[in-house]
Amino acid sequence: MRNRIILFISFLGLVGIFWLTLPSKEARVIVCDVGQGDAILATYKNIQMLFDTGADNKKLMNCLEKHVPFWDKTIEVVVLSHGDSDHTGGLNDLLKSYKVGQIFGNEQKNYSQKIGQNDVINTNMFDFEVVSPDKNQENINDGNEKSVAGYLVSKSGWTIFLSGDMDMETEQKLVWRKIVDRPVDILKISHHGSETATSEEILEVLKPKEAVISVGKDNKFGHPREQTLKRLEARNIKIRRTDFEGEVVYKLVEKSEQ
Repeated sequence: MRNRIILFISFLGLVGIFWLTLPSKEARVIVCDVGQGDAILATYKNIQMLFDTGADNKKLMNCLEKHVPFWDKTIEVVVLSHGDSDHTGGLNDLLKSYKVGQIFGNEQKNYSQKIGQNDVINTNMFDFEVVSPDKNQENINDGNEKSVAGYLVSKSGWTIFLSGDMDMETEQKLVWRKIVDRPVDILKISHHGSETATSEEILEVLKPKEAVISVGKDNKFGHPREQTLKRLEARNIKIRRTDFEGEVVYKLVEKSEQ
């Protein structure tokens, strides 16, 4: 009898653990706290899209362990904005711990599939509509200019603009050519709040209600810069920062339910 009770209690414990780790029924976007770098996870049920992997500091893995069920060892889509180590350094650890369905990036030789302007990546809840880089501009050498950037659109009605480390001149060109052409709910600030990005032109078109900055505490670059913060504050855009809050979680409930 005693053994049966122990087995029954153990069974209930396993059921409880499984229940607690069931995928969330709401879409979420998590800006992981990876220090001075970028890693953004979009997840719905048991499907994940990961944008960048942060630096080689294990912090990405901490974020995934918290927000991906322990039994789910597949990340369906990874998008690497560009090759800088603070955006790709965690890739090796990711590949050791998870099966990755598809990897996209801006350079064919490094990634399984090259993407650029007008490409769209689809999952069960999210569409990622790429606005940059222009795949025909092969003469661009700087990694920041070639950052993969675009609209992350959820079927629950939310839109987030992901910008990698895209520079101000590239932002302005996208606006002038009407490639960036509609408002968003949330803007992931480019290049950790550097003064070389987040132009007045792109803010005027995107009109974000909220901006999130992925940045390391007391980083040596002085990010986010005062000029960038003032541009956001002048437009009454709510600012959230990983160096202040740690990870930033957005629960993308149906807009009709707000």
